[in-house]
Amino acid sequence: MSEPKIGRVLAASLHQAINELMPTRVEFYESWLTAGRIRKGELGRARTTAVISFLRQEGADYEAVVGRAGRYTADWTVDSLPVIERALVRRLPRAIRIRVVLRIAVRMIRGLHDDGRLRTVVRRGTAVVSIGGSLFCDVRETASAPLCRFYGAALERFLESFDVSARAQLSRCRGTGDGTCELTIDTDSQGPDTHAE
Repeated sequence: MSEPKIGRVLAASLHQAINELMPTRVEFYESWLTAGRIRKGELGRARTTAVISFLRQEGADYEAVVGRAGRYTADWTVDSLPVIERALVRRLPRAIRIRVVLRIAVRMIRGLHDDGRLRTVVRRGTAVVSIGGSLFCDVRETASAPLCRFYGAALERFLESFDVSARAQLSRCRGTGDGTCELTIDTDSQGPDTHAE
């Protein structure tokens, strides 16, 4: 049985963020994140998990790298959407637009790695996002702080790309011992209740 593969956009965004924020460590991380494997879509879960595990040892650089990688993932995903789809989504009323954008984000997360899942509920402009199968939160020992910043940054940027201001707060994390990862996203909206899954 072959090893599960990681989506190219996730691997490329991690590689780019490491290049920009930790240039002296690029050679070390390229032992796992090789450009050739990324281009061919041949990067396996084990290599990516190793990169994330070593990044967690880098202290504050972990948050900076995964946050920037999350923003790049959102930017590149939005850029890959058909122009007509982007234009139509931007014309939707705000409350409906939030729901539609979160549905698109669900597709994005599923494409990053094979066990990535999101469930979202939006009420009065606040989205509660549950993340199942977080690649960033698979740890042997309980972490002292949430490890889901990648998803928070990606979802903030995704919403902002469709003219919805957003601020994500990590409320639960499997890496810190919680049963699931959960983000609360404030979209500063007073619109009616909406639900997306």
